[in-house]
Amino acid sequence: MCGIAGFIDKNPPPDVLPRMLARIAHRGPDGEGQWYKDEGPWRIGIGHRRLAIIDLVDGAQPMSSNDGTEVITYNGEVYNYIKLRTALERAGRRFKTRSDTEVILQHFDQHGPAGLHQLNGMFAFAIWESRTRRLLLARDRVGIKPLYYAELSGGGIAFASELPALLAHEGISRDISTEGLVSYFFSDYIHPPYSIVKRVRKLPPGHTVSWSDGKLGEPRAFWQLTAPSRPPADDDTLAAELWNRLSEAVESQLVADVPVGIFLSGGLDSSCVATLAAGRAGHRMKAFSIGFEDRTFDESGYARKVAAGLDVEHVQETLHEGNLLDVVDLALDKLDEPLADPSFLPTFLLSRLAARHVKVVVGGDGGDELWGGYPTYRAHGYAALYAHVPKIFKAFVGHGIAALPVDHRYQSLEWKLRRFTQRWSDDRVERHLRWMSSVDLPDLPRAIPAAHGISPATLSTRLPGTDDWLNRLLALDLLSYLPGSVLTKVDRAAMAHGLEVRPPLLDNDLLDWAFSLPSSVKVRGRQGKYLLKLAATGKLPDDVIHRPKKGFAIPLAAWLRGPLKDRLETALASSPIWDLKVLDPSVFRIWNAEHQSLTTDNSKPLWALLVLHRWVQQNWT
Repeated sequence: MCGIAGFIDKNPPPDVLPRMLARIAHRGPDGEGQWYKDEGPWRIGIGHRRLAIIDLVDGAQPMSSNDGTEVITYNGEVYNYIKLRTALERAGRRFKTRSDTEVILQHFDQHGPAGLHQLNGMFAFAIWESRTRRLLLARDRVGIKPLYYAELSGGGIAFASELPALLAHEGISRDISTEGLVSYFFSDYIHPPYSIVKRVRKLPPGHTVSWSDGKLGEPRAFWQLTAPSRPPADDDTLAAELWNRLSEAVESQLVADVPVGIFLSGGLDSSCVATLAAGRAGHRMKAFSIGFEDRTFDESGYARKVAAGLDVEHVQETLHEGNLLDVVDLALDKLDEPLADPSFLPTFLLSRLAARHVKVVVGGDGGDELWGGYPTYRAHGYAALYAHVPKIFKAFVGHGIAALPVDHRYQSLEWKLRRFTQRWSDDRVERHLRWMSSVDLPDLPRAIPAAHGISPATLSTRLPGTDDWLNRLLALDLLSYLPGSVLTKVDRAAMAHGLEVRPPLLDNDLLDWAFSLPSSVKVRGRQGKYLLKLAATGKLPDDVIHRPKKGFAIPLAAWLRGPLKDRLETALASSPIWDLKVLDPSVFRIWNAEHQSLTTDNSKPLWALLVLHRWVQQNWT
């Protein structure tokens, strides 16, 4: 797990690559490498910051091919590299190291971009090919690892794992992207290809983009999610197969030359991973959990229960208002671009806790998107009934719910009812996105005056063609919310502490198999994750399997009226954001007044504003 950066430029600024790498030193505290070459009018610089996990001695980067015609800088882990290496050796290839980096380089030399779909893991890499004078950038199928790039004046290109490293190149202008702002305030994150900076692009998951002799191509997909086609077996057979497939995925992701730990929340996904990992690691593992003093947000009791049933050392930290607020600025400063998911704060502290003990952990990310864990999926079932309600009655119901007193508890019934009725749409995709959004579609042009006529990028997400509408919504979240918010949050929080997080539930084969199944085995009636719960039966405590889902949340609404109120009012009164003339401050001041008076819960857009305020302070001033 590492950080990468580089450029191809005719007249690069002096020492630009060291400055780019300095911005991502936290991603790779174990070493740095730089490689340069002149090709005609172009100066090529490729850099790497290393977090050593596999082949601690010989895996340094950038790494050149045996004949020196190709060079790679790579961030990630490919778990099936031994299998790929064996196939390459049978084809007559020889290896100098034990690293997965060299396997990727030789696999690419053998198969080109057509072989990328065979890489089972998480990765972002750049390969320079001298023979074709081409730079190829690639990102893993679901976007576990990040990759930004920008076209330079004169036809060059720059790339990096994180946005500040890219901005260290003086050739990249710092204009705010309206499309990025719209995506950010609608979704809490910025959906590819956009970033918060106008000239900077994020490579979409499962895509490559190439540069050759001054020409930058368009991103091209090397993998696409397919529609369900598998005829279902009986439930018990499918559940047994699911457990076996997950077991294989967990075992493959325990491969490392350093100890591996576990992120254990006490939820179903991480508990399944912990159960399988503890039995296959070959050593006594450590499991890391976060508890909350506020019992309405606390899951630590379930984590302790799972850990007690496994042969693991359980390490837990209890969070309260004080120690969370102490790290607000420290955590936000590790966000390379704005991300308004408040669970970034406890994830940051959980990563800090784990990094004191290990370099690698496995976690449960992806289970909700593969197996139907979010309550929103079940709400669409109620929506099918509500769709037949006459409009006049819908308006009556909406006015009644709007009059309810605001309940700031985590996903309260009042909050759910407001979302359900006030963000209604007959189009399932739009309705789903609006239910999950921070600022609703009608309010975006109010907050962002330039947003008139611009739709959030998530609305154009390409989905597999299928009549199974629930699988389409699962695919929507897998292709948008998961990489944009969940995986970004975990990557930035963990890499801030030099920690690698692996998600076995997103194993290539397991993911493909999950989406080959009909949604009826994922959400059945009012029960989400039906098949995963059936697979875990007898292996986890029943109250862990069947307990209500609870997100990794903080009491944000109350904090914005309490300990964060002064920060918020300072930002509303005087922030460098207002100088950029991209937002309407009067709208946010109205939203704050409503929030402070308990008229409306506006915590999501107000927190998004605070995060953006801090990011602009650190990167624009």
